Amino acid sequence: MRTLIFITLIAFATSCTQSPKKTDANPQFYGEFLYLADAAVLNTGTEIYGVIIDDKMLELQELCSPIKRDEYDMIPVYVKGMVENKQPDEEGWDKRIKITSIDSLVNPSDNTILKPN
Repeated sequence: MRTLIFITLIAFATSCTQSPKKTDANPQFYGEFLYLADAAVLNTGTEIYGVIIDDKMLELQELCSPIKRDEYDMIPVYVKGMVENKQPDEEGWDKRIKITSIDSLVNPSDNTILKPN
């Protein structure tokens, strides 16, 4: 009986240590997005990412602008992107995200989901 329990515990422990398989090169993120002048962030609740300012980020900002109540309003968004670590000689957040696609936004006033065309 002890041997059976011991073998079961060993099997359970080794199955839990296997790393998950990555199936998507561009994982989806849900978080609050904010862009001010020359800096953009995505706060997921567990991690804060600096957002790389490029055409996709500017497109997201254009979609967020009409539903913002003020310039400091953070808009909940669903985006896909690639995460990269910052270089040691660079300023900013430790992790940055390059947005590859915009899935949807949530209007903070009435919680309606907006999908870009």
